[in-house]
Amino acid sequence: MDILDEMTKEEIIRWIRGRIFYVYDTPRRSQLLFYRWQKRSKAQELKRAAHLKAADNLNMKQRDEYIRQFSATTDLKEELALLKKMAPYEEKMKKHFDEYKTIQKADERIDKLYEQIDIERKKENL
Repeated sequence: MDILDEMTKEEIIRWIRGRIFYVYDTPRRSQLLFYRWQKRSKAQELKRAAHLKAADNLNMKQRDEYIRQFSATTDLKEELALLKKMAPYEEKMKKHFDEYKTIQKADERIDKLYEQIDIERKKENL
């Protein structure tokens, strides 16, 4: 039952500072999970903002031009050369989508943590 053993030093300090009468009100698992959720949500928000900012730097106009040229030509050598020119752009886009998937998975873990808060609150109220 000693929830203090599960809490990190930072979490204990934050909980104590958030309570005026912390001597009478011991920490609960739902509070611990809420603090963790807050911290992870904020960090995830920063990651998401950085990812969106990186997306602004993706300039695909040149790749689109290569695709247009690729569609217009029938010369195999020229098509191969255009494919090679498009490769770096495709790599950037693939990396961007992979990062997005990673962010989505982290969002799902944070959502599960939030759901766990409700479960713990229900247990504590019994």
